[in-house]
Amino acid sequence: MLREPALPVDWTEEMSVGVESIDVHHRQVWRRIRHLANAVGDGRADEVRAALRFLHGYLAEHHAEEERWMAEAGYPGAREHARALAEILGRVATAVEREATLNRKALLLTADWVARALEEHMRSEDLKLGRFWTARENLRRLAESGPGVGASLTPLPGSVPAAARGREAPPREDEAAPGRR
Repeated sequence: MLREPALPVDWTEEMSVGVESIDVHHRQVWRRIRHLANAVGDGRADEVRAALRFLHGYLAEHHAEEERWMAEAGYPGAREHARALAEILGRVATAVEREATLNRKALLLTADWVARALEEHMRSEDLKLGRFWTARENLRRLAESGPGVGASLTPLPGSVPAAARGREAPPREDEAAPGRR
């Protein structure tokens, strides 16, 4: 059996891009990644095949919607973002087309790659997209608030320190207690 990809069990708000319509898709993709990762970890080829088929259809829909949104928003990283997701989608499509002829090991290795690639895509490319959207919305709020009027700005996704999110962050070395160095 392959080892299960090291993915957190549940979706966390840290993974949000700040665009609810996209986050809804991402939460569904994340649930499917978890299902796929568990099936790979357990070596259940039939469930891997079913999860790959579902992901193929869902990712194709998600990809099209994300591309429309990026075009409408004028996202400067749209081409690279779309290329990265298209590569993953292509690999899923190939696995789905060839699932009957893939041996069990090849199927599990492909599914493992897909789960890891999607996780990485969501933590890198999608986070960049969320930062762009949030920065754009913050600029809009500032412009609409007028001179001398404060505006409530949203922190960029991925930029809020752990302590500010309610978790205790480890102390920095320069903040360590005197006898602990």
